[in-house]
Amino acid sequence: MDNRYEENEKRGVQRFDLCLLTVVHETENHGGQLELFTRDISADGAYLCLEDPLPPDTPVELTFFLPVRKQIRSKIQTNGKVVRSDKDGMAVRFDTEYQILAC
Repeated sequence: MDNRYEENEKRGVQRFDLCLLTVVHETENHGGQLELFTRDISADGAYLCLEDPLPPDTPVELTFFLPVRKQIRSKIQTNGKVVRSDKDGMAVRFDTEYQILAC
């Protein structure tokens, strides 16, 4: 069994290696818009690849774009909070409410 699976078991929800185009807005300080990609995602959160990540406890608004046959057909919008930052990016925990919208 690999370490990634064991790590997922500790989290309580399964993570999926999934690269999704994501737009992030810092909601507290009305920061700018960041366009980046996920490294992995779960029902509770996502890891976002970014060279200069936001600090922990930063509230964010996230929009994940879902491709269908290489075209963006829908998106998921939710809010969350940065829970961890490192040299490769940041981990965001989602709020419990979200919307799935057609593009």
